[in-house]
Amino acid sequence: MSRPRLDAEQKKVSFSLAFSPNLIAALEKVRGAKSQSVFVEEWLRQNPQIAAELATMNDPGFAPPIAHYEQLMERLLEFYSPGYGGQPGIPRTLFIAQKIIIRYYESQDQDIQDQIVVAMEAFWLEERRKHGQSRARGASLEAILPSIKEYARYYYQVIFREMAKGERKLLQHRFRSLVRGCEAVYRERLKAEREHPNY
Repeated sequence: MSRPRLDAEQKKVSFSLAFSPNLIAALEKVRGAKSQSVFVEEWLRQNPQIAAELATMNDPGFAPPIAHYEQLMERLLEFYSPGYGGQPGIPRTLFIAQKIIIRYYESQDQDIQDQIVVAMEAFWLEERRKHGQSRARGASLEAILPSIKEYARYYYQVIFREMAKGERKLLQHRFRSLVRGCEAVYRERLKAEREHPNY
């Protein structure tokens, strides 16, 4: 199906928007501290018809980071509660996995995931000792071990292998965006829980 032809006025508007340095500067100013990917995903959520149109095009470049952040947080919240606001719990849990991936660069994939599991087990036991079940969820370590393993798998396979393309430097470079994205997801979850107690 061919694209509709633009009349002279439409071409003029299209050209000015596409190449306007002021428009680019305005977008950069509005997004503030947010990464471009997080900003775009939030914008697409506010304009779902655009996201839907991209989906119908089978656009290969459309892999929303915020969706991965949501999936990662779903897995984390199965066994750990960062508390109100998520600080500093979320950055700490994310950094545990990242540090192991960076450190064990010569290890096999499964060995690295196993190391993440061991580290998260130790973290869970520490949080249970300090805060009880208010932070470390689950009846026992054995009960939540499958959730920890799934968190480790998702972090390694999706966050590192897929999003960071298996490049450790890229994983480090994007860590701040990962933290901000996960914190944003958690804030939205807390907001939804307050507004809808049965959420």
